[in-house]
Amino acid sequence: MSRVVALNTLAYQQVFSENKDCSQADVLKELKSAGFQYVEVRREYFKNGQAEMDRITDISREQQLTLFYSVPDELFKENKLNPAVEGYFEEAKQLQAVQVKLTLGDLNDLTRLHANQIAALLESTGIKLVIENDQTKEKGSANKLKAVMEQAAQHGLPIGVTFDTGNFVYINENPVESAQQLKSFVHYIHIKNVQKTDTGIEVTDIESGDLPIQDILREFPETVPCAIEYPCGEQDRIIEKLLHERNLLVERFGR
Repeated sequence: MSRVVALNTLAYQQVFSENKDCSQADVLKELKSAGFQYVEVRREYFKNGQAEMDRITDISREQQLTLFYSVPDELFKENKLNPAVEGYFEEAKQLQAVQVKLTLGDLNDLTRLHANQIAALLESTGIKLVIENDQTKEKGSANKLKAVMEQAAQHGLPIGVTFDTGNFVYINENPVESAQQLKSFVHYIHIKNVQKTDTGIEVTDIESGDLPIQDILREFPETVPCAIEYPCGEQDRIIEKLLHERNLLVERFGR
């Protein structure tokens, strides 16, 4: 089987920035026409609040798209469940999204209380939770996430990791080695490449960066979906770029 390749709307960053009237809802039909069945919408890109959420819900239902929901916030604040998380899941429920992505945040140990709180939220909404490695050592390292996932498993909490291929570079970790550590817990993969330059780390397309994306993907079963997640340029080239990247992931980097 071929790995599911989703599209994170970060790909349209330049389009949304240059065209203030263009929203995530406006790109869903062209993504479906291009063959993307799964789309990850980003909370920080909402331009019209509830009205846009309603449009996204209607269009995704009409186009029979499956939505993931990316939220730029942390699951924990000062070792307590972030009180905003319940609202994020309510938004995801309105969107009819099947998954919410957050980063870990401030957490020493995942306790039974934490697990019970999260489990109740998952059960009441029927939505999955995945935690992404961020660009900080204390919150996004492979060791930290592995420890949290092991504690979650002990408590019977069905959560997983969103493995961002590029973020490990920012904390000087090897993504292949990180994949080997975390592969039992990874439910979703954000695909981007990066390269180190004289001015810092730059995000690139899949083929241009320093990371061996194919080697990273080999660490995960094909049942784990991935998403193209980096800015893909101007409106008149973006679909062409996305199709190239998807074909690369399916044909050349497939098992």
